[in-house]
Amino acid sequence: MTIAHYPSLKSLARTDHRNASWWASVARALDHLDERLAQDAATDQGPRGAFVEAVAREPSLSNEANRLRVDHARLVERVRRLRAQVAQVAGDRQAASAVSAELAALAATEDRHQRRSRSLFWDSFTRDIGGE
Repeated sequence: MTIAHYPSLKSLARTDHRNASWWASVARALDHLDERLAQDAATDQGPRGAFVEAVAREPSLSNEANRLRVDHARLVERVRRLRAQVAQVAGDRQAASAVSAELAALAATEDRHQRRSRSLFWDSFTRDIGGE
């Protein structure tokens, strides 16, 4: 079994030492995030996923589930766009600041998305629309 360490996007964004190792870590972290988002999509959005189950329990959550699906697709697109950019500009000191800023923004967006996804799931158990 191989155990790999993937630094968080936040820690990579805050790092001042943006050398070749940093660029490689950024690329690996983005690849890892892309893979995790694909797994999340299968778990959350699949035909028997958490979103479908949540909406089945509480139909009023369907709009939020749809928004989360759209946001997820945008997040994946953004990760892949940044990964392509990193592949093109790796090693460019002038590009490092822009990449760091996008890493920080991406981390914040991904955190919000994860919180909203968990909230959707839990709301399906805790909402009491009928006052019962």
